[in-house]
Amino acid sequence: MSLSLARCVEVVARLLEGCGPLEPVRLCMGDGGVQAEVRASGPAASARMARLAAATGSVAAGQTDGRDDGVLTADLHDDVVLVAAVDAPVRGCGRAPRATSTSAVVGLLQALAPWAAALDHSVLPGAQLWVEDDGRDFTVRLLVTATHDGDLERVAAAAGTGLERVRAQRTDSGLDGAGRLPGGRTVHLGVVCLS
Repeated sequence: MSLSLARCVEVVARLLEGCGPLEPVRLCMGDGGVQAEVRASGPAASARMARLAAATGSVAAGQTDGRDDGVLTADLHDDVVLVAAVDAPVRGCGRAPRATSTSAVVGLLQALAPWAAALDHSVLPGAQLWVEDDGRDFTVRLLVTATHDGDLERVAAAAGTGLERVRAQRTDSGLDGAGRLPGGRTVHLGVVCLS
């Protein structure tokens, strides 16, 4: 998982770097797959999906025929599969100037890749890394599962590898917490207990 997740993060960074500016995006990466939601509507949504389609080398997938519900599926490098769709614009994002950018998302992903590579896949199978751009800032969240309650602490410790000042608290479904990458970026952690 760690190599797969890190590879996924690197591939998405290269894709976004090559497709030019997009509206705020929400990304979910894990197990060799990426879900991307472009937060736009109307002509901007169609144009951004077409830009993503061009960047992936896909022709028909990015054509939304003027609608906001286009879906793009593409095989990226290193067996990473991208599924991209349009989601509702970020509320309030059009009123204030955007403080984030697609190039800033690329920089964030590049900073996250070494950390993702250091995670222990044997303890964190199926982990998902979420990166959300709300137009003002980014939220980074690592979601993992524990097979039973006795594994929560071990899984949480593995998820916090490479993070500083990790804090976690029990919830009804497992553990919620956060830590900081050495550069200061906060990473939220969620550990869900399956039993």
